Amino acid sequence: MKNVLKILLAIAVIIMAYITFQSINVPVRFDKIQKQREAAIQKRLKNIAQYEAAFESVYNRYATGEELKAFLANGKMYYVNAEGEYTDQMRDKGITERQAAAQGLIKRDTIWIPAKDSLLKGDVSIIAELLNIPGSSDKHIKIDTAYLEQVVGLDTIHVPVFQATALFTDYLGDLDPVRLQDKINMEEMKTHGFPGLKIGSLTEVKNTGNWE
Repeated sequence: MKNVLKILLAIAVIIMAYITFQSINVPVRFDKIQKQREAAIQKRLKNIAQYEAAFESVYNRYATGEELKAFLANGKMYYVNAEGEYTDQMRDKGITERQAAAQGLIKRDTIWIPAKDSLLKGDVSIIAELLNIPGSSDKHIKIDTAYLEQVVGLDTIHVPVFQATALFTDYLGDLDPVRLQDKINMEEMKTHGFPGLKIGSLTEVKNTGNWE
């Protein structure tokens, strides 16, 4: 009987040790994998923000996901080749920058180039993967756009905004469900929390990520 009790006690100790180990190991492993995956997602979201800024500079609005891919594939963007300086002396004489250019005092040429050459350095393979969450072929980054009203003096203007998001459930869904739900709950308790990674905003003018 004593031997049976000793065996049962030993088994209980082993089980408790395993449970204790798992209670420590699971969160550590989860957080390590999360950090690795989010590094790749953050890089992609920053790239999307850069491409959105280029699109907005041409069209004065932000692009949906498909519009952004089309812009990168076939769109054009411009830059101004400037020679000469528009000086305070010109301004004081009542000469506008356009007039100065017309008179040959300065040179301002608008040059249009393919977006893929400027933004992608010609690597069009980036386009197909743009909205995929890194490491996944069936989970995607979501892009939303909107306009915010802002009062400037006596006028009300509409300012374009965008946000690109990747959900915890989409890039951490294969990990421990309890730890995942804890992460989601923690974000929901925050005033401006988001259960995942996000760059940009639909409620304020910003192009930074929620991890920055």
